[in-house]
Amino acid sequence: MPITVSVITDEADFNEISPMVLDAWQQPYNPQLKHFRPNLPTRDEAIAWSKERSIQRLREQDPRNFMLKAVDCDRNVIVGFAQWYVNDKPDPYGERTVATWHPEGSDEREFAERFINGLWDFIGKRVTRPHMDLHSITVHTEHRCRGVGRLLIRWGLNKADELSIETAISSLITARGAYERCGLGCIELIPADPSLNVPYPSEKWKELESDNLNGWLMWRPVGHDYVAGVDKAPWA
Repeated sequence: MPITVSVITDEADFNEISPMVLDAWQQPYNPQLKHFRPNLPTRDEAIAWSKERSIQRLREQDPRNFMLKAVDCDRNVIVGFAQWYVNDKPDPYGERTVATWHPEGSDEREFAERFINGLWDFIGKRVTRPHMDLHSITVHTEHRCRGVGRLLIRWGLNKADELSIETAISSLITARGAYERCGLGCIELIPADPSLNVPYPSEKWKELESDNLNGWLMWRPVGHDYVAGVDKAPWA
């Protein structure tokens, strides 16, 4: 199964990508996903929302943003998607997130904003230099363990080396091994933000808090894969 990875230029690709992404993030379950997007009643609505957002990003034509597709050449179908970003902002994680996709005044919105901004604060105190940032990666559920994810990750690492910058990724707990096999080092645990521990939480808040929202901060130096005991993250 030959696989090619290329930068997306055609909006029509998201007809395949959007349903693939939605299904892939449910297998296995991603406990963070619902805080970054609205809770819509049907699968079709969720796919439409994701597709519209992706197309909007593509139309922005930001030269720092790379949206990739992995294609099975034999079948001519998209089997993977990734979004890499060259984060060279003076304050890489300083912009505050307002979770407008959740109703104003809802527990879902308050929880999402505390979680997301707590995550950015944690990373922003450590990762202050220009770096490659992986915003999203998914592999079709029927094409896993075939090297698709590795190709999408290595594309971003090669781009980082080309630009002479580091790579820093906020990883789900379950994805650590995949990134380590691609040459990133697991530097430290990203805990759920302490502000999520509120007095007298509602039942909805308790439900949201019951997920394991911890993550791993992964890092790779410029020009080579991480070597444990030799390489040291600049903030460590």
